[in-house]
Amino acid sequence: MSQAQAGPSTQPNTDSQICQRCHQPLLLDPSIQNLTSSQYNLITSALPSTSSTPHIPPSSKLQSLPPASQSSAQVWAEQNSLSIPRNDRVGESFILLSESSLLQPTPTPASGPSSKTPLPPHNVNLVSQLHSILSSQTAISHPLCTECTALLTTEFQKLAEELTRERDAYIRFEKDVQMNRERLTHSSSSSKNKSKIKDKDKGEDPEGLGENDIEGTEDEWQELNKRKKELESEEEELRLILEEKERELKEVELEEERVKRDEEEVEREETEYLLHHSALSTHLSHLQHTLSTAQTHLLLSKSLLAHLESTNVYNDAFQIGHVPLDPSSGSGMTVGTINGLRLGGRPTVEWEEINAAWGLTALCLDRVADKVGCVFNGYKIIPLGSYSRIEELPPQKGIYELYASSDLSPARLLQNRRFNYAMIAILDCLRQLIDFGKKRGKGWANNNIEIHKDKISNHSIKLPGISSMPLTLPSMSIMGLGSGSTTSANTSSGNAGNSSSSGGGAKEMDNTAEEGWTKACRAVLVVLKRILMVESQMDRGGVGQ
Repeated sequence: MSQAQAGPSTQPNTDSQICQRCHQPLLLDPSIQNLTSSQYNLITSALPSTSSTPHIPPSSKLQSLPPASQSSAQVWAEQNSLSIPRNDRVGESFILLSESSLLQPTPTPASGPSSKTPLPPHNVNLVSQLHSILSSQTAISHPLCTECTALLTTEFQKLAEELTRERDAYIRFEKDVQMNRERLTHSSSSSKNKSKIKDKDKGEDPEGLGENDIEGTEDEWQELNKRKKELESEEEELRLILEEKERELKEVELEEERVKRDEEEVEREETEYLLHHSALSTHLSHLQHTLSTAQTHLLLSKSLLAHLESTNVYNDAFQIGHVPLDPSSGSGMTVGTINGLRLGGRPTVEWEEINAAWGLTALCLDRVADKVGCVFNGYKIIPLGSYSRIEELPPQKGIYELYASSDLSPARLLQNRRFNYAMIAILDCLRQLIDFGKKRGKGWANNNIEIHKDKISNHSIKLPGISSMPLTLPSMSIMGLGSGSTTSANTSSGNAGNSSSSGGGAKEMDNTAEEGWTKACRAVLVVLKRILMVESQMDRGGVGQ
């Protein structure tokens, strides 16, 4: 046994133990401290074996019964034709102790709990091995303190008392069965033999109890047998039902697996369908956006087409009209304009504006001829803005400037003469364009103003003269196109009156010629405007068809 430590322990670590139940430190009993090898072997040999018990025949089981049940077991064995061998085992056993255990001195108790002698190393190993063996071969972990040992002993005593009461109950039952068997043996010995034969024919276990070994009458036994047969038949039916249900369960499991496979297939198809549907939805959305964009572009294009169809391109490029030459005078004289530039109206209009207007007129005539496919005979128009010119085609090689100025230098006077030839060439080109339209059946070629040589609407296109010359200079006519006489300036005061009279007559003639030239220029613009309007209408009609 081991004793619990009451106070703090002062022994070394090799000597310390802990209770496996309450986990308190322990002080080993002197009998354990001085354990010898022979005592260790004696204790281990007395422990129960942990090896598995082999199958014991019924005769051996009967031999292991307690002595109080031996007589009843003998009767039962005779009833079931079993023989029990006699027990020839030795009634007592003995153990040889070694001399070391006999010569072991008795340890003297220590003067106090703290003056205990430490265990030798070999004793420590034996005690540890003993505790390990006890823990492995029994259901209790060792070591244990005194209090835990006492509690455990009390529990085992209660368990032993319960097992004793249970054993006594079985013995009483066995005695009652024996007494019932003896009572029925005397009254029905013959029925007993028949019962044995019947039991053997039925294949019952000969080792079981007979019908006379239990309490009850023959009717009760028959009722129990009948109930047994009913239960067996019911068991058979239930077994068949169970087999049927198991087959149905297998079929259901197979069906469940098939359904799972179908479900997986359906989920896969659903996923593919959703992906395909998503792709188609995205593509449809893209197509709808594209369609909306195309419809918007179509509407814009139709709007632009309607605007272009309603727009006169030639009028936008060449805006031809007329304005009053001098609104303050009230004479009613008008001058033709192209893009806001006045063509004619000398000397009110400066040469820079007239030159620019002639450049636009030459450009308009050249573009219209190129559009309708008319090629001028003998001339080539070179539009260069305010410095445009007309070139004669071979064999002629003349170049005529379509611009003039008020400069009185000899070179400028010659240039102004070429300016007259350039205007006559423009008028000839306009005549060729009208003849070309008549041959092609153009609508703008009918009812046009008559053009003959240098005249249009009986107004000459030639430059009449420069009426804006200073009065101190002699009045003169350029190239004889204005007046037929030439006057010279007189520096004397006596001839001033005559000079003034002569200059006034020349100026009146120049004004008349200027008006004719302005009207001729306006007539050229009127013909061009009619051509532009009719050609634009024809183009819109062709687009509408």
